[in-house]
Amino acid sequence: MPLHQDVHVDRPLSNYAVEYQNDAIIATQVAPFVPVNNKSDTFMVFTKADKFSLPNDIRGPKDKANQATWGSSTDSYACIDRALRDFLSDAIVGNSDAAIKPEQRTTAFLLDLLLNNWEKRVADLVMTAGNYASAFKTTLAGATQWSSYAGSDPIGVVDTAKDACFMEPNTLIMGFDVWTKLKRHPQLLDLVKGGATTKNLAKVSLEQAAEVFEVERILVGKRRYNSAMKGQTATYARLWGKHVVAAYIDPAVTLENLTAWKTFRWTQISTDAGYKVRRYRDEEIGGGGQYIEAEMSIIEKAVCTDLAYMIIDAVA
Repeated sequence: MPLHQDVHVDRPLSNYAVEYQNDAIIATQVAPFVPVNNKSDTFMVFTKADKFSLPNDIRGPKDKANQATWGSSTDSYACIDRALRDFLSDAIVGNSDAAIKPEQRTTAFLLDLLLNNWEKRVADLVMTAGNYASAFKTTLAGATQWSSYAGSDPIGVVDTAKDACFMEPNTLIMGFDVWTKLKRHPQLLDLVKGGATTKNLAKVSLEQAAEVFEVERILVGKRRYNSAMKGQTATYARLWGKHVVAAYIDPAVTLENLTAWKTFRWTQISTDAGYKVRRYRDEEIGGGGQYIEAEMSIIEKAVCTDLAYMIIDAVA
């Protein structure tokens, strides 16, 4: 009687494979795009103090009106080209099973790496304490951390953060580690558990938490990255850490725009999605084939530093 290996040659299944996927990025919402036609340039910054002054507006019967003048300065950006590529020989593509889809899989792989790098840079920009003046940050420790349910006061801390910002924040940004603790905090649960039963336990949704904190939205960064060098044992960590930032963010692109951060995107290389994919031939490698290259030219930048407040180590 033949054995199983005598009547069947193992090959990859056409309907099942294992491929880990990262969570959705939030960089597009934290630092919205500003499309620009030049790789580097300047933009106007109108003097804030002039807009909020209280000049003497009394005019006598024979007097001229007092003059009130607005001022301005400029800031600048310089987009950085970023790209990743991989080579697919015609032989590999032609010999691949239909389910593999090497071109599609390679494109998605490169884009995810490129976007994960962008997410990491935005997370570092937003969640680095050194990027905030002392009046726009606080550090929680011990009983004041939100993971300490008995002694912490998330609502009070967020109210302090909102009051410190020049414009009332419309967004809370936090890492997944913070959200897993915050959504179980008794202070929030007490406000939403009215109809809870033993079968329908009280829980706090992102929408309910946003109502409690009186902001338009809460963004939770869930993405991971591998901090180990290639070839070493993988070490995975969350990109957004254990901090919280309250910020005013406006996705608009106007001459009167105020927002904490923007991503300037050079339209020569980057499309509305933030990137562009190119394919080009190389006949010398592997008997001929194509490179698939994902590219972008962007720079992430803090625009209005008084519109964001950082709560460092919100949870232990």
